[in-house]
Amino acid sequence: MHSKLRKLPFYPLGKLLLITFQNGGVSFRRIPVFILFLLRYIIFEPFRLTEILLFERKILKHELHEDPIFILGHWRSGTTHLQELLVADSNHTTISVYQFLFIDHFILTERWLKPPMNAFCRIFKIPYSFQRVTMNLNMPGELESAMCAGLSDHSYTWGHIFPKRYEYWFGRMIGLKRPKDQEGWLDDYDFLIKKISFASGGKRVVVKSPGDTGRAIHLLKRYPKSKFVFIERDPLSVYHSTMYFWRVIQKEVSFQKVNDEQLQGYCINSYIKLREPYHYFRKQIPSEQLYELTFKELISEPMDTLNRIYDELELGVLPLKQVEQQLILKRDHQKVNYTTSPELAREIEEKWESSQPVTNFGSDETSY
Repeated sequence: MHSKLRKLPFYPLGKLLLITFQNGGVSFRRIPVFILFLLRYIIFEPFRLTEILLFERKILKHELHEDPIFILGHWRSGTTHLQELLVADSNHTTISVYQFLFIDHFILTERWLKPPMNAFCRIFKIPYSFQRVTMNLNMPGELESAMCAGLSDHSYTWGHIFPKRYEYWFGRMIGLKRPKDQEGWLDDYDFLIKKISFASGGKRVVVKSPGDTGRAIHLLKRYPKSKFVFIERDPLSVYHSTMYFWRVIQKEVSFQKVNDEQLQGYCINSYIKLREPYHYFRKQIPSEQLYELTFKELISEPMDTLNRIYDELELGVLPLKQVEQQLILKRDHQKVNYTTSPELAREIEEKWESSQPVTNFGSDETSY
């Protein structure tokens, strides 16, 4: 992301072609998706260069008033719902879907380009399949996805774009065994956090990227006064919802196709690999900087749960009216019931038995 070559015209286009070559190319049936990516970096290149010229120095000089709030938890554990509730607070901000899709020029274009794009999505009911809703570019997004959209070399999301290389990217950018990867990832992350804060006028940034669950110790070292909220959910629901998540990824953004057996392996192994380093992290962090909760309690007692989060982490006064309004918006969110065969339940239990739960998450068979 901070390559010395990034100021060259059409650097992203060349970078995307290089990354694609290095990661095994594009499956034949995924060529239309690849072409859309190429067009994105061609059409918006003038805005990218202009934004670098006008804003990059200001972003680099920007100082965070408060260290971020990091949401931790496996994919599909309720992290997005928690993110939406935390940013109902007008003192907080987070990256939006528009901002992560157009991370390289959103400061310059968001004000005038996002409204017509949102209108188009609304009129033609363009789906945002990951959350089973109509696309709304104001919805919260993931910082890690923004790193990928910005063509950083340090994003595990490349494992979603190139699923044949998922285990490589997961191991490299969540395991972070090499100091070079640790520093590169943190530098890219820090720049984007500053950019989101700068664009919001200096608000506290809420960051949600599930992979951070396995590397939170590095975030604590970079941001020693940051706050962490860990959310846990019934493993069977996590499994089913993550498999759905992977199928959407395969359909909409992947450049390669892998079979369901491989996806099942990715799902089961990532759960274990995230939780092991998290158990180490929770022993290192001061108790007043970490709050742990379950998805079940968040949806059954949202106000009480949020009040406890605010009290324990000293986030100030919970904005009751704004949170209630957000809960009303989520009231009609589509819920999905999953059925689990005894054989699958037994297999997941056997493979995840060494990964002890952090909290008593209870039973949950719905997607959120």
